[in-house]
Amino acid sequence: MDDKTQQALAKLPDILKKDLNQNLCMCNEVPKIDVIRAIAAGADTREKVQQITYASDGNGCCRRQVARLIECIHEDRC
Repeated sequence: MDDKTQQALAKLPDILKKDLNQNLCMCNEVPKIDVIRAIAAGADTREKVQQITYASDGNGCCRRQVARLIECIHEDRC
């Protein structure tokens, strides 16, 4: 795991560190760790995460989770 991803994970509460290899986005089968990597690499909006990973591109059921990860990692609001 690269340094940026490790730094991003360090900002997350324990509950958000669970099931990293499980799909966060069920519609497009995007694992949570892929979303975290995209955010750690600079994606600071849901739209940017979507462009990189395709997460939240389906019916949108994971949009709130993606937004929460962005808040925690980029805005330090966890």
